[in-house]
Amino acid sequence: MPPKYKNEQQRREARQKSKRRYYERHKLGERLKSRGRWRKRLGATKTTQQLLQTLDHLWLNLGYRPGPSQYAVLECQGLELVRDADNEGWQTVRPQCEGMLVDAQGLLSEARELLVSSLRADGECTEYLLASAAAAVDAMELHCDALDEVLTLMDDSIDIYFEHLQHDQLVWQKVLR
Repeated sequence: MPPKYKNEQQRREARQKSKRRYYERHKLGERLKSRGRWRKRLGATKTTQQLLQTLDHLWLNLGYRPGPSQYAVLECQGLELVRDADNEGWQTVRPQCEGMLVDAQGLLSEARELLVSSLRADGECTEYLLASAAAAVDAMELHCDALDEVLTLMDDSIDIYFEHLQHDQLVWQKVLR
C-alpha cells in the first residue's frame, strides 16, 4: 500500500488539521480541563478545585457558555419563548417555561449551597471562589426572576411581553443595562 502522505510536511499539516477539528468538537471540555489545570498550578486545594468545577457546571446547566453575556442569554431565551408561543400557542409553551423555572430554581438552590460551602473553603483561589459563587447566586436569582416575569406577562398577552422586551422594561434588562 502506498504511503498516505508524500512527505513529512503533509503528514504534519494533516495532524494539525486533525487536532484543530478535534479541539473544535471538544472545545468546551478542553476549556474546563484547562481551567482545572490552571487552578491546580495556582495551588488551589482539592476541595476548592471541586467547588470551582461545580460552579462551572452550574453555569453550563443554566445555559451559559464562554462568550455571551447574561443579557444576551436572557434576551435570546425570551425571543425563543415569544417565537415558540407565536408558533405553537402560549398554553402549549407555558409548561416548558414552568419546567425551565423549576430547573433554574434547582440550580439556584445548588448555587446557594455552593456559596455556603465556599465560605468554609481555605487556601488559594478561595477569594475567587467566594466572589464567583456570590455572582452565580445573583445571576441565577435574576434568571429565575426573568422566567417568572415571562410567565406573568405572557399569561396576560404575548404582545405585552414582547413590547416590554423591545423597550427594555423587563426586570433583567433594567438590572443588566
